[in-house]
Amino acid sequence: MICPHCRQRLLRRERTDRRCTRCRRRFALEPKLDQGLTDLRLRQHADRLTDGGRLVCTTDQLRWSVVTRQLPRAERARPPQAPPEPTADADRPGCATAGAVVPLAAAVLWAVLVPGHRLLALAPAALGLWFLFGLLVIVQERRKLPRLRREWQRSHDRWTEQLRTWQDEQRRWTDPLLTPVDWTARRFRDSVLASWTSTYGALPTGVVDDAAVVPVRPAGTPALAVLCPDPTVTAFLHANDFPGRHRALLVGRPEEIPAGVPVVVLHDASPQGCLLVADTRAALPGRRVVDAGLSARTALAGGERTVQLYERRLREPLAEQLARLPGLTREELAWYTAGLWSPIAAQPPKRVLAAAEQAAERAVAKTFDKRPGPADEPADARASASDLGFLSWPDRPTDPDTATPEVPR
Repeated sequence: MICPHCRQRLLRRERTDRRCTRCRRRFALEPKLDQGLTDLRLRQHADRLTDGGRLVCTTDQLRWSVVTRQLPRAERARPPQAPPEPTADADRPGCATAGAVVPLAAAVLWAVLVPGHRLLALAPAALGLWFLFGLLVIVQERRKLPRLRREWQRSHDRWTEQLRTWQDEQRRWTDPLLTPVDWTARRFRDSVLASWTSTYGALPTGVVDDAAVVPVRPAGTPALAVLCPDPTVTAFLHANDFPGRHRALLVGRPEEIPAGVPVVVLHDASPQGCLLVADTRAALPGRRVVDAGLSARTALAGGERTVQLYERRLREPLAEQLARLPGLTREELAWYTAGLWSPIAAQPPKRVLAAAEQAAERAVAKTFDKRPGPADEPADARASASDLGFLSWPDRPTDPDTATPEVPR
């Protein structure tokens, strides 16, 4: 790694105890212990998220920035294994050999190697005793066999029930996928942020703790409401004075939306997020509700650059939710059906803020010139959406209450 202070390249033995042997100064992150993360790399992530110091991002957005991007892969579902059928030792060839063949072979070998020895007269008696011992072993083992078979039957019954339950779960639940997140919120806080603040005394420049952000309420009557269930995105908007600049009230639940103001909805790319828009429109008839959330199309277009997570879901309730989302393409429907989703908090902060600001301006505009979103276009027109880019749909007059600007790529 390169020392963040003297910029010298250091071998592992030259940076013991997280201290550079050249300049004797301490650094925060050891790549061998912190998933390849270094002080310089974390600063680069923070600088990119803050757009060179023009924005403020949160610690959870910084965590999502360093999370390794990888496409979900199938996890082979293994059914429970059946218990092996019991066999007594008496049924094995080795037991019969030890009880009968071995004594006879030993007696013959003794007679050949020690001919005329006086102990040879005791060979028949020894052979008989040995043979009797083998028979006793066989009888004893065969007496255990009924008990072993009863125990096996009980184990087999339990296994049959487990297999039936497993097969039922395979029918009812979505197929398991592997989407491991190498940096969980707790691990990132305890390993990275704690070490960083201990070394440098503060978080990286432009980064604030989600919990330390003070909510900002607009002065006077709000001009619009922003519904966002994600606390990370809400903290990010508060930290960048979004409520003050747009006179917006940020809420986390539809019940908190004030009366008489347009609504902007920010949500994850998930069935629950998309249904939040539909439910809000149904609960607020006649109110302008602008969808500025993340869609499955955006997540799929990002490929490996987008964080894609898996949530184990019951197939039947999931199918009922997706039935309430018309206009999904085959790829989007398959993506949701697989139990996948993508958090809006993992999107670049600059793009999230741009989408929220554009949606806010369009929500309060007196003349609303809507650019249609993906749900308003036929499937053949949506096929070329990735070529046009987000927020670049051709202009046409439509109903302002169903505008759907998205987080841009």
